[in-house]
Amino acid sequence: MAETFDGAQYPDIKRITLSGTPNNATQVVIQGSAKTATVRFETNAGKLAFEGTDAAAVNAAHILVTADASHQFSLTDGLGVSVGVTSFFIASATASTVCSVMLEG
Repeated sequence: MAETFDGAQYPDIKRITLSGTPNNATQVVIQGSAKTATVRFETNAGKLAFEGTDAAAVNAAHILVTADASHQFSLTDGLGVSVGVTSFFIASATASTVCSVMLEG
C-alpha cells in the first residue's frame, strides 16, 4: 500500500513494513519540496525503483540496496531544483521487511 509524505515538515521520517509478498513494491509518494531521500532496509536487503505500480512486482529497472546501511539520493538537479520526482518504489525479496525512509527539504 502506498505511503504518502505530506511535506508539512522536514526532515520527515516513516518506518514502512513492506508487503508480505516478496518483491511487491510499495510506492512512496512525495509531497512538497523534498530535496533528498534516505532509505534503510532493516535486516534484509531491498530494491529501489523510480517507475512501477504500487502493490505489483517491483520494476525490472531497480537497484539493489544493502541491508542495515543508509542510502541517500537526491531528488533535485545540481542547482537544487526539483526534477519532477514525485514518488519512488521500495521492495524486498524477504516478506515484511521494515524500511525507514527520511525526506529532507
